[in-house]
Amino acid sequence: MPRLKKKKQRSLPVAVSRGGTDTMELIAADDWRSSQTPESILPVPPETLSHEEVTLRFGRIVFGDPARGLVPYFHYRILIPVGMDAGHINFRIGDTAHVRNCVGHIGFEIAEWFRGNHFALKACQALAPFVRSVYNAVIITCDPDNYASRRTIEDLGALFTDEIDVPPNDPQYANGSRRKRRYTWIP
Repeated sequence: MPRLKKKKQRSLPVAVSRGGTDTMELIAADDWRSSQTPESILPVPPETLSHEEVTLRFGRIVFGDPARGLVPYFHYRILIPVGMDAGHINFRIGDTAHVRNCVGHIGFEIAEWFRGNHFALKACQALAPFVRSVYNAVIITCDPDNYASRRTIEDLGALFTDEIDVPPNDPQYANGSRRKRRYTWIP
C-alpha cells in the first residue's frame, strides 16, 4: 500500500487533552510549538463543521503514544438539529502501521438510539474539508462483521483496498479485533 502524502499546514493549538480523559488543558501556542518537531505540528481544527442536519463540534486534541504507534487525533461530537449528541468522530493525524492497518485516519461511533439515520456518513462528509486540508487521501477501516460501518464507508465512496489480519502486538488485537477491512477515501 502506498504511503499517503501529508499536505503542508499552518498550525496553532487550541485545547489539548493528554490521554483519553475529558479534561482540557490550554497551552500557549509558542510553548506548545517549541516542543514540536516539524512532523508533529498539528493543523488548527475548525470549531464546527456541518453537512445537512449534522453539526460537528470540536471537543479536544488527544495526543498519541508514539511508542505504541498511536497518533494524535481531533475529537468531534456529532450533533443533530435539536442539539442532541448522536456520537463522535475522530480524525487521526499520522501515518503509523497502527493507523494504516487497524484504526485508519477516521473513526466514528453513533449512539445506539441514533443509528440508522446516516449520521456517521454525514459526519464524514462534514469532516471532509478539514481532512482534505491535511491529506489527499486517508485510510478508513472497520471489522468485517460491522456491516453498518462497511455500508457507511462504501456509501462515502471509499474504495476497498483489502482485508488483513490484525497483528497480535496491535492495541486493536487486545480489544478483540482479529481482521480489518481497509478502504481508501479521497475526501
